[in-house]
Amino acid sequence: METQLRSYCQSSPTTQNGFRTSNSVVGTVVMDVGKEIENVRSTPAKASDEGKSYRLKVFDPHHHLWDLDRNSYPWMEPGTPSIVGDPAPIRKNYLAEDYLADTADFDLIGTVHLDGGFDPANPVGETRFVQKLHEDSGFPNAIVGQVALDDPKAADVIEAHMAASPLFRGIRHIVAWHPDPQLRYVERSDYLRDEGWIRNFGRLAGYGLSFDTQVYPHQMGDVARLARTHAETRIVVNQAGMPDGLRTGDFSEWKAGMRLLSSCHNVFVKISGFGMLLPGWTRQDVKPLIAELIDLFGPSRLMFASNFPVDKLFRPFRDIYMDYAECVRWLSPSEQEEMFSGTAMQLYRPVFPSVIRK
Repeated sequence: METQLRSYCQSSPTTQNGFRTSNSVVGTVVMDVGKEIENVRSTPAKASDEGKSYRLKVFDPHHHLWDLDRNSYPWMEPGTPSIVGDPAPIRKNYLAEDYLADTADFDLIGTVHLDGGFDPANPVGETRFVQKLHEDSGFPNAIVGQVALDDPKAADVIEAHMAASPLFRGIRHIVAWHPDPQLRYVERSDYLRDEGWIRNFGRLAGYGLSFDTQVYPHQMGDVARLARTHAETRIVVNQAGMPDGLRTGDFSEWKAGMRLLSSCHNVFVKISGFGMLLPGWTRQDVKPLIAELIDLFGPSRLMFASNFPVDKLFRPFRDIYMDYAECVRWLSPSEQEEMFSGTAMQLYRPVFPSVIRK
């Protein structure tokens, strides 16, 4: 089947809600994002969509695609330690048709591709790869690429990403350090306090780019300081802030950190990745966390995301999104829409072709 999409992008640098935004595709129609979201919300499902779960309209702001035959993903090499355990079940090509098969139960509006652990020696290669997928498949509709902000040449890498794709909307640098080596993503614990790193972070506003990152609760104070010092840059905390209380049962540090971050108007949160900390998570495990985030940030700064295919190690896409939907049934339809699509579309300013082919 074909899921209809609507074109919308900015044709020149502009500002949205006080934030400077980057260039998009020249020659596309400039449209009002709020009106586009309202159109998405009000468009009735087609008869062929009757079997879809809730006929839920999903804009997925966090997933990965990879081609292991052509590209290098060091974290998936056999024997490489990983928080997800053994990635063998997903150590195979995961391309547009695979993602569309996993999302078949839902009305897919569009997606954002996040760096997927691509060869760190060639981060821009992933952006070129994803741009080609967009041209061939109609999605992803925005790109967040890998940039190591401790690299003295970070600005050159950012500009190369932007030159490689008009879909480029932000960068990601995972800085999640944990005292437990099994939970550690990086060996340095001081990125968020490093002068060179912070100096390169300060360049993002001039490029109109957002910043995605992954941190643990004990690092949230540093993220809050960064957010307040650079209030013009939107910061997106990935994987629900890595609530390690899912392992220990103690969420006090996570709650305190999220409360601090919620006081920064430029901080947003993606809700996903629970399986990395609790592989067998249930709706009951995460519902209190989602409720806490809604209370702190409100739906307009929250986004449900899949983290596929990584989270496919733990649960099917349908089960994850059905549980998300059950967790927010008490919200109004417009508030639910914000969390499933609206917030992410406002933040990442996707570029839509006419259709995604399923």
